[in-house]
Amino acid sequence: MIRETSGVSDLSPLDRRSVLRLAMPAAVAVAGAATIADMGASAADAALAGVFGPGREELQDELADRIDEYLAASGTLVEASVAVERGDVRLEYRPEQAHITASVVKMEILTMVQEYWGAVDAIPEDHRELLRLMITESHNDATTELFNFLGGKAALDAAHERYGLEGTVSDPEGRWGLTESVAPDQLAVANRNLFEGVLDAERVGLGRELMGDVVDSQNWGVSAAAAAGESVWLKNGWDVESQLGGLWVVNSVGVLGGDGDDPVAMAVLTSKALDDVEGVPIVEAIAGITREVIDKA
Repeated sequence: MIRETSGVSDLSPLDRRSVLRLAMPAAVAVAGAATIADMGASAADAALAGVFGPGREELQDELADRIDEYLAASGTLVEASVAVERGDVRLEYRPEQAHITASVVKMEILTMVQEYWGAVDAIPEDHRELLRLMITESHNDATTELFNFLGGKAALDAAHERYGLEGTVSDPEGRWGLTESVAPDQLAVANRNLFEGVLDAERVGLGRELMGDVVDSQNWGVSAAAAAGESVWLKNGWDVESQLGGLWVVNSVGVLGGDGDDPVAMAVLTSKALDDVEGVPIVEAIAGITREVIDKA
């Protein structure tokens, strides 16, 4: 999937990291003329910030402040959690708050199926079709069939432990859509599917193919934060929940620009929207804020 409309301004070919590399000799020259030891602590910090850009703590504070301000002004009950990575920089917003996953848990089931069969060529045609329906169309019956084949709740519980998802808990009655999770865990699941590591290049390729081909009606969420021309791999989840008194969970997890050299991986989980009509624009606004902040790293 390629983002066709601009959500945030395009990155210049001479990107931020290139500018910083070019600035290094100048920084060394400045340090030679007036060493850090000769400068006050605040002046030294300001000088370094001017060369290297804001540090992680500053970006973390900005992300929290901006999302807090946005939600406070939204006039809604929505609560949100965010995890985002760009290069070696990771930022989080309310990372310990759990949300019902709804259909984003299908990413974990995708990983489980790929692990079970061991290779893309070994996946039977009927399971390939079920995977396609589960990810690109968010088909619930296809998901249930794969979930039951793998072993149901016991298999999902084992996967949480195997994948190190310490903040993820299956529904006691085994309903996969009522799994509860935190944003950092869902970011980890997306990365597991979309980048080589636990899965080899062939299986990662299948994950990218499926998450990059969701139907148009489900191409919302973190995709709103993609620059024009950037690839988008995502899985969304949305549903009304009796546990929330009839309010909704609306979630979006994915990777922007994953086929380039500067990908942004992002998970936005929300609870307590009145419905998806209210929840989707909130998720997209938070994704946009998050992208603006992480792009300063």
